Amino acid sequence: MTASSFRYLFKEGFRNTWTNRMMSIASICVLMSCLVLMGCATMIFLNIDSLLGRIESENVVMVFVQDDTTDKELHDMERALNQISNVDKVDFVAKEDAYAEQLATMDESARNFFTEIDSEIPLPDAFKVTVKDLTRFDNTLKEIKQLDNIETVRENKDLAKKLVTIRKGIEVIAIIIVLVLFAISVFIISNTIKLTVYSRRLEISIMKSVGATNSFVRMPFIVEGMILGTISGIVSTGLVGAFYQFAINQFAELIKSLGLQAVEFSKYALPMLGAFVAIGILTGVGGSIITMSRYLNKEGSEISGV
Repeated sequence: MTASSFRYLFKEGFRNTWTNRMMSIASICVLMSCLVLMGCATMIFLNIDSLLGRIESENVVMVFVQDDTTDKELHDMERALNQISNVDKVDFVAKEDAYAEQLATMDESARNFFTEIDSEIPLPDAFKVTVKDLTRFDNTLKEIKQLDNIETVRENKDLAKKLVTIRKGIEVIAIIIVLVLFAISVFIISNTIKLTVYSRRLEISIMKSVGATNSFVRMPFIVEGMILGTISGIVSTGLVGAFYQFAINQFAELIKSLGLQAVEFSKYALPMLGAFVAIGILTGVGGSIITMSRYLNKEGSEISGV
């Protein structure tokens, strides 16, 4: 196919979009609705994921050390903990600091009682270990317990398992929503292209009769689908950003009172724009190909009778 043919077919695609502008606007609106729902759901899932990440980072393993452990052995333990593949961070908690922190939470009478009955600090030194991947929590815990000079290990295995289950559930829900909305978008674009094909069935029949190839006939419709998808993707990203900012402003006080922090839309705006445009183009092109394939597998004379 020559360059002039490509230019002609692309012009035809743009002309079709403008000529059938009411159907084009309807397709864009429906596709935008699907993309906006995808975007809003994505921002909700990102905020939930961020919250789960914060909870996971606080789900630490406390490794309490035996009282007779030397400074060298403490240093060796810290190095050994850091060498465990699934350990993200290791913080040493001196018993003096831990005891002072505990006393600070008590009222004055209770604080005086504990300081007067025993001058010795009743707490051991400890390491606060943050785990990277909670799905490997059990194996990491086994590796930690194999180290020397450990008095006891305190962990919350049940919370870790619940967090893993919640995260997996959210991922499954997100995938299902995206797939369902994508299927709806393809269906709607296909029907829009189908109406366009029906209105131009005589023209397509003539083109086929004079020897036009399927690719030549199909290209304007594919271009039309790309245009609809691109416009929908760009506008949808702006709408998601506007809706998200509006929701954040409305619930700002509630979010602050709960000690939470909303995810910034600006960090995900460009990736979302790229994804939306890609989904829009894929949906438009896919809908065009699916629809046109039903008509171009027969002779043009048969198309005119559809």
